[in-house]
Amino acid sequence: MVLPAAAQQASQAIQLRAVIELFTSQGCASCPPADNLIRRYARDNSIIVLTLPVTCWDYLGWRDTLAKDHFTIRQRIYAKIRGSRSIYTPQAVINGTAHMVGSDETAIGGALETTTTSALPVKVDITSTGETFRIAVAASNTRERSTILLAPFYRERSVSVDDGENAGKRLTYTNVVSGLLPIGQLPSSSPSAEAFVINLPRASALPDNTDGFAILVQSGNPDRPGQVIGAASYMQNTSPARTRHSPNL
Repeated sequence: MVLPAAAQQASQAIQLRAVIELFTSQGCASCPPADNLIRRYARDNSIIVLTLPVTCWDYLGWRDTLAKDHFTIRQRIYAKIRGSRSIYTPQAVINGTAHMVGSDETAIGGALETTTTSALPVKVDITSTGETFRIAVAASNTRERSTILLAPFYRERSVSVDDGENAGKRLTYTNVVSGLLPIGQLPSSSPSAEAFVINLPRASALPDNTDGFAILVQSGNPDRPGQVIGAASYMQNTSPARTRHSPNL
């Protein structure tokens, strides 16, 4: 559809190569195949998948129960950056720069091959120490400041849709983001190996009974986001316990 304008460290370091943001809507009949496809990519430990439900189709007969206005704003900003006056669903955005239809497995696979030939360049570490998470981001060699974003998410959410294009269907979503919050800035250069460190209370990192969270390091600022240059994620109740991070190259 198109619309105008306990203290545990990782048991194994996983080289993270991509973050996929999926903009989707319960009111879009084209979205369920993308929702199912993204679930498969979530099984790849080198990829962080984030589902961002948007509000743009709420007027069509069904109000998306998971959507957030600021996800719709983020999608519109991405569209403006690429020179488009419209947004559409389902849409996948890879590492903040590559855009394609979210159900197009060929396009997503091709983008992953061409844009993620190596790990993300900025190292992000997450350490759990009881009721606190220590987030450490390594220095960046980029020419501009980057924004550090916190994205708490639910591992899975299922919704029964009673009206609109998906009436009568039960839709299941993966890694549903509950909010996307700036928690700091990464300078373009730093004399310290760790350019940014913050201790987040567990209640802040995992609000509203969320199951996990991701940290994104994205060049630019929320009004003009650029390339995702680093990321990590934490999931509760995984076995073995682990974080995923992007090592320095």
